[in-house]
Amino acid sequence: MLEHHTFEKGVKFRPDYKWPEEGAERNCPRCEQSLELVEDLDSYYGKPWWCPPCQWQFSEEDLDGVTDAKEK
Repeated sequence: MLEHHTFEKGVKFRPDYKWPEEGAERNCPRCEQSLELVEDLDSYYGKPWWCPPCQWQFSEEDLDGVTDAKEK
């Protein structure tokens, strides 16, 4: 029988996300609503930006890529 294992501190798939300064503001590229900036905690394993209406996470890189694509 296989044993079940969990990681005590979780797994951070990409711990090097660039976190914006506190107070930064961005809009969702999907619905244009304001994104929430998630607090950069050791126990948080997602991307820095959260869109409540879309239920989607974004990184600075994701948002910069969308901005670059719109400008072309």
